[in-house]
Amino acid sequence: MNRGCILAAVLLALSLVAVNSMADEFHYNNILIGDRASGMGGAYTAVSDDPGGMYYNPAGIAYSTGKNLSASVNAYSVSNRTYKSVISGQDWKRTSSTLLPNFFGIIQPVGKFKIGFSYAVPDSNQEDQDQKFLRPDLGATHVINFNNKNDTNLFGPSLAAQVSDSFSLGATLYVHKRSTEAILNNSIISDTGNGFVWSNANTEIDEWGLRPIVGLMWAPMDKLSLGLTFSRTVVLTSDILTQSTLSTDVAPLPARTFNSYTDKRKYPYQVTAGVAFFPDSSLLLSGDVSYYSAVEYTLINTLNKRDAVINGALGAEYFINKKWAVRGGVFTDFASTPKIVNDTSDQFEHIDLFGSSMTLSHFTKNTSISCGGSYKFGNGKAKVNGGANGIQDVTANNWTLFVSSSYSY
Repeated sequence: MNRGCILAAVLLALSLVAVNSMADEFHYNNILIGDRASGMGGAYTAVSDDPGGMYYNPAGIAYSTGKNLSASVNAYSVSNRTYKSVISGQDWKRTSSTLLPNFFGIIQPVGKFKIGFSYAVPDSNQEDQDQKFLRPDLGATHVINFNNKNDTNLFGPSLAAQVSDSFSLGATLYVHKRSTEAILNNSIISDTGNGFVWSNANTEIDEWGLRPIVGLMWAPMDKLSLGLTFSRTVVLTSDILTQSTLSTDVAPLPARTFNSYTDKRKYPYQVTAGVAFFPDSSLLLSGDVSYYSAVEYTLINTLNKRDAVINGALGAEYFINKKWAVRGGVFTDFASTPKIVNDTSDQFEHIDLFGSSMTLSHFTKNTSISCGGSYKFGNGKAKVNGGANGIQDVTANNWTLFVSSSYSY
């Protein structure tokens, strides 16, 4: 077995994780938030009259009735990605799953104002998998063990005021906390047992920052409302630790490398405009358009470029009767990375996603409970070896089941 080929294979796998370990960062619409909003595909900027509005448009909570409490649980969320013909013509498959409460919010009237507090998880994934590749090109067996955790948490207060019967203003100040840990183990063993290569790579990122959201809502006429929000996450502190270890049959004593960085990730400006139409007391139609600005920054000696992105969502809510309602929506989740091209190294994957959601809700005098789910799918391109050539096809899908409840008191 050629040890040079083995080392090249290890370096390919290392670069594979370096390029793809933070794949959810390449999209801005990873998890739907809130009770009503989740069922309506996130088309909620011009509605937002419940605790979920603190995330979508804080101006909307000025129109909430009384005191409100809402909680949502993503009972189970699974993401799948398949990279075609990555290693010796074999596919590399990645599966991420998570089980978490992704929203909690409470609203309280105080004089002419509405104040609130909310906790939201707009991004979370967890991978823990092993995959074996037979390498006839090397006369070896290649085993990859990959663990990846990525969580983003937002929590903070909101304030809204109804300036007039048809106009309101509001703001939310979220504390942003993001934690990432990616661990990769490679083991390549000769089929004859005469040689081996083992490698380990570990990256940990902890960042803290602020995400202010400023919103307004205007109802120019009966049955119609318009909403507009501005927001951006600003990272205040970032701690990054990397470690790599390599051991071979020639040099069995592991060679370790440690590095630390304070690079700060940059997030885009986000502007979202929404419209909601109420044809009658039982039907609501809504739509959102979100613009995310282009950004560029360096993280762990790698240049990150993000193109401007426009995402859209359409939603509907229909009350079958006073006790039952059904909600549905469609939305996009386009990639922020530049499209993959030949003859260029170190490119991030580009996968455009399309999704839909639906929930069924039951109401009593002061409470409601909703059950439903969402599904996203798409395909794109990737270059997992980091080189100038060799583009792989990628397919991706995500499905989520969630339960949510709300209480007015």
